[in-house]
Amino acid sequence: MSARQWFRFENAASDPTVAEIHIIDFIGDWLDDFFGFGVTAKSFVDELSKLPDAVKTIKVHINSPGGDVFAALNIANALREQQASKGREVETVIDGLAASAASIIAMAGQRVRMADNALLMIHNPWTVGIGNAAEMRKTAETLDTVRDTIIATYRWHATLDEKDIADLMDAETWMEADEAIGWGFATEKVEGLKAAASLRPQAIAKLEIPEKYRARVEALLKPASDPGKAEPSAPQPAAAAEILRLCAEAGASVQFASALIAENLSLDQAQARIATDKAQREAALARANQIRTLCANAKLAELADGYIAGGMSVEAVMAHLTTITARLDKVEIDGGLRPDLGAADVKTSWQRVIARMNKRR
Repeated sequence: MSARQWFRFENAASDPTVAEIHIIDFIGDWLDDFFGFGVTAKSFVDELSKLPDAVKTIKVHINSPGGDVFAALNIANALREQQASKGREVETVIDGLAASAASIIAMAGQRVRMADNALLMIHNPWTVGIGNAAEMRKTAETLDTVRDTIIATYRWHATLDEKDIADLMDAETWMEADEAIGWGFATEKVEGLKAAASLRPQAIAKLEIPEKYRARVEALLKPASDPGKAEPSAPQPAAAAEILRLCAEAGASVQFASALIAENLSLDQAQARIATDKAQREAALARANQIRTLCANAKLAELADGYIAGGMSVEAVMAHLTTITARLDKVEIDGGLRPDLGAADVKTSWQRVIARMNKRR
């Protein structure tokens, strides 16, 4: 899978002392790190550390619907560290949209400049939880702690107290430049240009956009590849969290879940693949149990793992054990199968062996 590039570093065209950073998509989340695809927050921080010593000013342009809160906190702290350890000036510029986790990164600038046609949105953190009541309560407590951390970050600039910020987050508040400046989330308004249409539709699908701002946000979406030609609607990829939940319920492996996420399958496609995987695992487990039972009855339990790993069918194992147990009894038999010997004959032979072993007991 190719990397989902949600940021870009470049030198200012006319000034080598200025580095321009553009955050232009959904911010890389913990799934990127966990499954090893996409561009992660670690990648962002690594690129930040490689800036040449000549750079004295970092301008971070933001046009993002948000993403992972921990990635955003990591980036915001790394940008502040550039100010503390290297004496660099960091300026954040909201060109189009700084929603959710992207608003956290915006707070890292010594100056937070906001275009007169830009929007900033703050809300409470959310997550997907799986588990019993105690685990759910623990998850809720964790979300409260994360919210407090976000509020502390907003207070790098916001003039409101913690309770007022919490109320704005509860209300999922959208702000234009004047409102953001009035509450201290931005320091100045600048004349905006038309922001690049760089957001993917699925990246804003979960945002509750107020009707008066909808047209402005939709103008930031990437255009279709051929605007003049209507394209057939394709199924939307299932949310990664939904695939993780379905795989967890079906007992599928993390590796299997990561493969489904990487393929950008629709929900129906993912459900079909998960159902097939579950059926295959159940069939494999039933086969393994049958083979272990056969080997245990033959007092040859040590052979079971080899049969299972070798992919032998239950019928083939029965035939092989028939030969082995007969030789242990010093009975010479023909271990081959006649061309017309079917599973019923194999089972009959096996039943004779079991009966003979029972007599020995």
